[in-house]
Amino acid sequence: MHVVTGLAWPHGEPPRMRGTRRNPWRWLTDQRVTYALKILMVLVLAFYVGQFVLEVLARIANVVYILVAAIFLAYIIYPAVHWLHRRMPLVVAIALVYVAIIAAFVLLAVFIVPHVMDDVQLLVQRYPDLVSRLHSIIYNPHDPVTSRLPSWIRDQIASAPTTFATWLKVRGLQAFGQFATLLAGTIAIVAIFVVVPVVTAYLLLDLRHLKQALAAVIPEQRWRDTMELLSEIDQVIGGFIRGQTLVATMIAILVTVALILIRVPYPYLFGLLAGLGDLVPYVGAVAAFFPAFIAAVLSGGWVSGVLVAVAFVVIFEAEGHFIAPNVVGKQVKLSAFVVLVALLIGAELAGLFGMLVAVPVAGVIRVIATRVVEAAKSKPPPS
Repeated sequence: MHVVTGLAWPHGEPPRMRGTRRNPWRWLTDQRVTYALKILMVLVLAFYVGQFVLEVLARIANVVYILVAAIFLAYIIYPAVHWLHRRMPLVVAIALVYVAIIAAFVLLAVFIVPHVMDDVQLLVQRYPDLVSRLHSIIYNPHDPVTSRLPSWIRDQIASAPTTFATWLKVRGLQAFGQFATLLAGTIAIVAIFVVVPVVTAYLLLDLRHLKQALAAVIPEQRWRDTMELLSEIDQVIGGFIRGQTLVATMIAILVTVALILIRVPYPYLFGLLAGLGDLVPYVGAVAAFFPAFIAAVLSGGWVSGVLVAVAFVVIFEAEGHFIAPNVVGKQVKLSAFVVLVALLIGAELAGLFGMLVAVPVAGVIRVIATRVVEAAKSKPPPS
């Protein structure tokens, strides 16, 4: 018997309350504590191992760059090598692909590089006149656009060329000098034009042996899961590298053609800048648009600048909705926010090189994390 209003029970309290107050930590079993400690130890160990690996990689940075470049090149040429290998020996297939690459570089050097060099030379010669032209437009009281801007904004825009020139002298020329010094070394030239292609060739030739060595290490019961994981990682890396390279090439061509049609000066230089920038997602649009827009306004007025803006919007909207989804596909499966965070982390850790590898590395981490979560769900912790 009990009285509801007084909450009186025959034994003083409800049975559930008695059990809870007797052992409020009954869920904290030895098995669960042991499991949690094991996870904590694994995380701490992984942190120290990762720190050690980063230190080792920093000491052998040149070797890492060569290996990464060889892997990128292998992913780019593997479809062609695989297609040719069905009809001829693997060595001959690799040799033919290398011949085709050399022919492409020769054509590029003959037809494209002279135009780019002419644009660079012309831009350097006209730079003072362009700065003067920019000042006249900004401080023109009759200009339909700049006359409506606040004075502090016009001052900032007018000082932008000087700020850029100062930055270029301090940072750009310093970086270019380091890059030129690096390229001037015999070892660097050999690494770029000899070591990387040779390492790539050996990598493609030894794929079968690498798979056999992997099979000898991995237990038989884990072989299928391991192959599925490696296949998914291969799709992520290969899909991004080949797709992004093709997309960047298409963007370079489209931007160059659009600027030629609009009659904007330095179209080959800005097209090359757009293509190289597009190797890193979300960078190509900004890298080429602002200089092309300013060059269009200074040479043809605001109408030409608007046409350039429209052309870039159309090109990069086409890239985002049609070209990239069909060429790159959904292999990486990362949101735009995650991609931007990965690019920032890559830039902080390794500069431009880090930005180039940030997205495929993030895609690989996603694949591994997904596998780990699925495995954890299929095997719940002991109770």
